[in-house]
Amino acid sequence: MTGVLSDREETLVQAAVGAVEISEGIVPGEAFPALSDDALRAVVAHRLKDSGRVLLPREHRGVTGYTSGYDDAAAHRMASNGIGILPEADRAVLAIALLRTVAIPRAGGQHRSTSWLSDGPGTSAAEIRANTDGYFTRDHVRFAVRRLKARRLLRSGYHGQLLPGPALLRLTEAQSTRLWEDLVLVTLPDSLWADIIRRRREQAIPPASEAQPPQEPEP
Repeated sequence: MTGVLSDREETLVQAAVGAVEISEGIVPGEAFPALSDDALRAVVAHRLKDSGRVLLPREHRGVTGYTSGYDDAAAHRMASNGIGILPEADRAVLAIALLRTVAIPRAGGQHRSTSWLSDGPGTSAAEIRANTDGYFTRDHVRFAVRRLKARRLLRSGYHGQLLPGPALLRLTEAQSTRLWEDLVLVTLPDSLWADIIRRRREQAIPPASEAQPPQEPEP
């Protein structure tokens, strides 16, 4: 859409931006006119891009819509500066939870979901701790689970089972692929697949937007 938005269009765009930024799950496209209209949706995407965010189409449980996340360049810059990095215990707990609820069930044919946001089978804090070989205490795992739930990276399912959380919907395709690769490196470190991943990452050259981030004035 070119030109200046009308007051009504501006209100619709701001409402859609706010919805995809704060929603814990998918915002149905039909729920907001600025998401169902191609021209206004392009404006929403542009507004998000201005702040290092990206509009992400998503589908889960028959709901088709949108959410938002950090674009790959912004995510790279933040991680390089130590921003948004999970503590060691949280990373380990999340990795085990994803293995038990997504990767292993998918490999075993228990579900065919292509999304991180699987609906089962779930896992538990006790099962997660058992998979750490005693490296983490019960309190380590319990507090890590609590923090991951607060970040919406884990959620509670039936009977208190732990499941992947809606924040994982905010990963771009590249970020999701890297997470899958990280699980391979953790579970199959000596495999040919892991060796290929390591070599590819060593040879990868970040895009110019990542290698030379723009300088921003201090607040």
